[in-house]
Amino acid sequence: SSRFARAILCQGLASHSFAIGMWNSVARRSLRVLRQAPAVGRLWPQAQMSQARLVQTFEAPQMLCFQCEQTSAGKGCTVQGVCSKTPQLAGLQDLQVLYCLRLCQLADALGPGPFEDECKQLLLESLFATLTNVNFDDDRFEVYLRQSHALVSKMETHLRSQSKQVPAPLPGLPGELPESRKDLLLASKPAGLLARGARVGNEDLFGVLEMGIYGVKGTVAYFYHAEHLQAGDAAYNDAERAAVYKELFRIGAYLAEAASNPPTEADPLSRALTECLAIGALNLNVMKMLDSAHCTLLGTPGPVDVPTVPSGDRPAILVSGHDLGALHKLLSQSEGRGVDVYTHGEMLPGHGYPGLKQFEHLRGHFGTHWGNQLHEFRHFPGSILMTSNCLRPPTRKYKDRLWTYGPVGFGSVQSLGDDFSPLIEQALKLPPLDAKAHKAALRGSVQPPALQTGFGHAAVLGVADKVVEAIKAGQLKNVFVIGGCDGTESTRSYFTDLAEDTPPDSIILTLGCGKFRLNALDHGTLGGLPRMMDVGQCNDAYSAVVIAIKLAEALNCSVHDLPLHFAVSWFEQKAVAVLLTLLHLELKNIRVGPALPAFITPNVLGVLNDKFGLQGIDVEHEDEDLDKMLRGC
Repeated sequence: SSRFARAILCQGLASHSFAIGMWNSVARRSLRVLRQAPAVGRLWPQAQMSQARLVQTFEAPQMLCFQCEQTSAGKGCTVQGVCSKTPQLAGLQDLQVLYCLRLCQLADALGPGPFEDECKQLLLESLFATLTNVNFDDDRFEVYLRQSHALVSKMETHLRSQSKQVPAPLPGLPGELPESRKDLLLASKPAGLLARGARVGNEDLFGVLEMGIYGVKGTVAYFYHAEHLQAGDAAYNDAERAAVYKELFRIGAYLAEAASNPPTEADPLSRALTECLAIGALNLNVMKMLDSAHCTLLGTPGPVDVPTVPSGDRPAILVSGHDLGALHKLLSQSEGRGVDVYTHGEMLPGHGYPGLKQFEHLRGHFGTHWGNQLHEFRHFPGSILMTSNCLRPPTRKYKDRLWTYGPVGFGSVQSLGDDFSPLIEQALKLPPLDAKAHKAALRGSVQPPALQTGFGHAAVLGVADKVVEAIKAGQLKNVFVIGGCDGTESTRSYFTDLAEDTPPDSIILTLGCGKFRLNALDHGTLGGLPRMMDVGQCNDAYSAVVIAIKLAEALNCSVHDLPLHFAVSWFEQKAVAVLLTLLHLELKNIRVGPALPAFITPNVLGVLNDKFGLQGIDVEHEDEDLDKMLRGC
């Protein structure tokens, strides 16, 4: 038996003979296209084997996923995800993504109708669940798939009843969804990147289309948060909401067709790049709506020093992820119960919002970024709530104290809705958080007794006169945006070194969990302002954009004339959405790293570099990158 066949049998996917037939069918189709378009082969090196070798050994990839920065060898995960995603889960997620694009197709064709609300709700939650490190639960995805298939059938039937044309079926979707899990997994193969990429037949084009899909995923995640805050018309109205869905359905309909079939347009690559910039524009609008929803519900954030040392001897709850609405609900329900609440990772900026810091039992921040959670969660003695990405597969040291919320999931880990009573009751029975646990979590590293955050656009623009005065007086000569999504590679020390080496006549805006590479250091002050200002979560890239635009207006110049430099750390699909927003705004000379996205081919990178100056970072020579930035390169 071959390694691949043994894996299939052990995983209970199908009989040996069915597996042979399915794989050979995909392999023959892939090889035909690869011979016609040799450039595609670089993405799928294992797919170039002879057909005879495939039949005999089954050494072709079980999966292909390259949606995150840490993808294997910078090319793609083909056996198991670096994130620990299994081939089974990858297949279910690939199929769910394609169903979501089909729902966009049908919603775009139908317009407002009886299935609109159901479609929106399913689309936001299930697509969010496919982001890196959000949901590892096969059972949850099977539920999503069955809901999606049923909704697709109803929407197609309704289209026919209205005498409207039903978009052609997508080749990667099954006509009928199999009942058994093993057959469902086999049915997911045509929806995977290997099969769809072979059908598209051009590596450059397919990479850009996947970039578009990942940008849509990130945008949907932000919109999910905005919608679930339920901040009302004061945040954004029904017309603004409808405009987002309309554009989301239009772009999704395009991606459904273009990322599943050979191109039919004269210049498909230009069209794909144009649609990616449209995703950037859509994401800018969604980030604005999320910012408005946060401020409407929780108040306008302001600068605050957040304690990092445990301040009491009471039981504690740790909240990680991004969902400030979930944090607000938890604080409301746990008030007066004798339990303290601490933030972790990208929840740190929550302390800047008046509606959250009003709760006295929101005591401080514990730990650093998501990548350190295996160690930090182990040493946190209380209950832990994960509200969004990034979840790492938990260890037995804390798995029974971990709870997930919303689209987040992991097998047997307990999941919650908006009632946090079980979590609170558990926390009250656990040991208190003390200085010993805090010290053990840091593993000997140094963390200041307080971290500063809360420098959103309102706070910074509140002192814009000082910033403008410093620029005009020659005291402030450069503005660096350093941050984004963090990861676990040692090469990410580039961002720490870059921040340390920035000249004293510059300020640093940081955001996302990338801030933890910078915020333990003292960067000093300039003109009475801290040289490093934390503008918030990754979605608060919107704040950085607003700050830049308003500064340009105050200085009577364009944003492109500002001494503005970007060094963006990226990890997952929300970072892709933010990058597309920056490109939509035509911001130049953005550096991205540690590694460039695997889905951006050298040819496409050349196009983006020519138009926008987009480039990778030099992880070994950040000083040379800094010199180029200061020279405007």
